[in-house]
Amino acid sequence: PADTAEGEASAGADDAAVNEVAAAISSIAVEDASDDEANEAVPAPPQEEDEDEVVPPPPAAAAYQFNFNPPPPQPHLAAADPNNNMDFANLNPSEINAQFLSLLPPCIYPRLDKLKSLSEDRTQLLEQYLVERAELEQKYNGLMKPLYEMRRDVVTGICDGDIASNDTTGASNGEDQQEVKGIPQFWACAMGHIDLLAELITEEDVDCMEHLVDVTCDDFADGSGFELHFHFSPNDFFTNSVLTKRYEVPNLLTEDEPMLQSVTGTDINWFPNKSLTHKTITKKQRKKGGPNAGQVRTIQKTERAESFFHFFTPPKMPELGDVVDEEEAEAMEEHFDHDYEMACAIRGSLIPNAVHWFTGEAMEEAMYGDEGDMMFDEEDEDDDGESGLNPFPPPAAGEGENAECKQS
Repeated sequence: PADTAEGEASAGADDAAVNEVAAAISSIAVEDASDDEANEAVPAPPQEEDEDEVVPPPPAAAAYQFNFNPPPPQPHLAAADPNNNMDFANLNPSEINAQFLSLLPPCIYPRLDKLKSLSEDRTQLLEQYLVERAELEQKYNGLMKPLYEMRRDVVTGICDGDIASNDTTGASNGEDQQEVKGIPQFWACAMGHIDLLAELITEEDVDCMEHLVDVTCDDFADGSGFELHFHFSPNDFFTNSVLTKRYEVPNLLTEDEPMLQSVTGTDINWFPNKSLTHKTITKKQRKKGGPNAGQVRTIQKTERAESFFHFFTPPKMPELGDVVDEEEAEAMEEHFDHDYEMACAIRGSLIPNAVHWFTGEAMEEAMYGDEGDMMFDEEDEDDDGESGLNPFPPPAAGEGENAECKQS
């Protein structure tokens, strides 16, 4: 009996221990479950819709992206390039255009046709504009021609009597006043105040320009070019009464960069030993050896001289088929640019504003501008300080730079 009681007591103790462990495990499970419920996201309460709130529009569809991966080349190109690596540098323009257009969606082709039609309409309007503008230029050039002719008469002294009779200041009737006909060296002084022209005029040129009585310009009726005319009275330098420079510029009336089609000058008929563009140099040579050793002989050599009159011998345009290297091409382009710039200065500035260039007022306007601020022209210069190649090289130092006008 004692052993039975002891066994029952031991069994009861074991049951109690088991029950205690089970309770502990149950409490841990309950805590883990409560933690999981606490960690679950709590849904936000529904918000009331605001009637005034602006609803943003849906995102726009992405723009169409062209697939610029070139398609397989045409058979003759594929044979030349089996790896299908298109070398656009070796394709002609038509092939490049065809390759590009083949990348476009078919729906774009009709739209391109419409754009081309609009471009053709604009071209027709531009052609009509150029015709009407040329007619307008001719109309007003005709109206201004009598004014220029009257200016010539004033410069040459034809109007001296009429001007003196209408002079209310008394300046024309001074007793001690030296009698001067017209305005001597009017054009030489006016040109001498334009830097682009002054740098080419030497002192010898000024002596010849005393006989320059007028400078005129005739525009072509269709607006495709112009002619400059330098009118001279009889003189001791050459027989020409008019020196002409002709420019054919098809796009003269447009804002595009001018395209010179041709430039034509004038052959100057110099009197013997009167040429201003070339000088004849006489030299003596003594023979050093041979039976005639010590004998002196005289030789003559013609050398180019600095002169504005080189302007009438324009640079020559290359013929079709002529091979010109890069350096020659750049030099030729610079020559023509400088020559045309001079022509535009004469046509657009000297002729219409000659009196203001003579008095120096136009020079002040060019220097200070409309607002009175000092203006400078920045020019590219070579390392030696001289400007680039020039068909009419400027005078050497001290030889006619900005030649002073001489009043007779």
